[in-house]
Amino acid sequence: MNAPWMGEVLLSRLVETMDRFESARILVVGDVMLDHYIWGKVDRVSPEAPVPVVGVTSDSYRLGGAANVAHNISRLGGSVAILAVAGDDEEGRRLAGEMLRMGIDTEALLIEPGRPTTTKSRVMAHNQQLLRVDREVRTTISAETARQSLEIFEDRIGRLHGVIFSDYAKGMLSPSMVQEMIALSRKRNVPVFVDPKIASIDFFSGATLLTPNHLEASRASGIEITDEATLLLAGQTLLDRTRSEAVLITRGEAGMTLFEGGEALHASHIPAVAQDVYDVTGAGDTVMATLALAHASGATLLEAAVLSNLAAGIVVGMVGTSTVTRDHLKKVLSLSTLFDAPSGVFRPAGFRPRVRI
Repeated sequence: MNAPWMGEVLLSRLVETMDRFESARILVVGDVMLDHYIWGKVDRVSPEAPVPVVGVTSDSYRLGGAANVAHNISRLGGSVAILAVAGDDEEGRRLAGEMLRMGIDTEALLIEPGRPTTTKSRVMAHNQQLLRVDREVRTTISAETARQSLEIFEDRIGRLHGVIFSDYAKGMLSPSMVQEMIALSRKRNVPVFVDPKIASIDFFSGATLLTPNHLEASRASGIEITDEATLLLAGQTLLDRTRSEAVLITRGEAGMTLFEGGEALHASHIPAVAQDVYDVTGAGDTVMATLALAHASGATLLEAAVLSNLAAGIVVGMVGTSTVTRDHLKKVLSLSTLFDAPSGVFRPAGFRPRVRI
């Protein structure tokens, strides 16, 4: 039988944490991409095929993948650098320029000849996505690019407060390189946060925290999550498999559940806060960015998870790849019904699934 466990999160501590965001230095390592939006209107069907004809009214470009994670950190007020690979092409130059404009350090954005910059073009009409066209390769980066990446990482790790691996399975992250980077981080006591793909989840063994979504957690653990019992079992299984300190399973409208290891494993359930969901694009990037930045600024993993949950609730109410500012997050925090009034305390439901022997 599960023994009840209650954690406690103080609203005042979360506000203090956000006030320290500017002092945190984060490095994002992973797959960057350019999100291209083609905006238009539809008023007829093509005579050539049963598809809508989109009359284009404008184009826009936004940062995607690991670049969007970095963008979220910058918008929240943190200091962030990117370690990634782009192509020697117009999209790569546009991506680098956008990152610089958003306050992201791009000194470690490496250019690999012959490799295109990952670009996702979305055709949008009446605020709905009609089609997506991807331009990418998924082969692993060259040995020379990997060598340069490790040298840069080793040079910078001593000046960092946190590292994020943002894995979109586009070839930037390889098992050997990632494990060397995690070992260097642990040696320096720098926390490592990972947004993994299922196929590469074992690359990140020994990380501080992993953030699979509900479906990814089910597949990676081999346990179909259908209720609280299977959720707890999946979380325990992932903690053991990855040897991480914590696993945060994001569950959409059901919120998120944080599993923390140690002598006694326990889980904390955090309910969703979004009112209207328009677009989940980039919500995982917002969760990851807020988690790492908050923890690097002194928050516990539970406190950081609560903040990331609030931030995700903001961005899913926007159309397209979006970010949240620190002021906006503070406002939402002050109005959140998660916290009891007037104490300003949130006590998530929690359980100790079992004791580690």
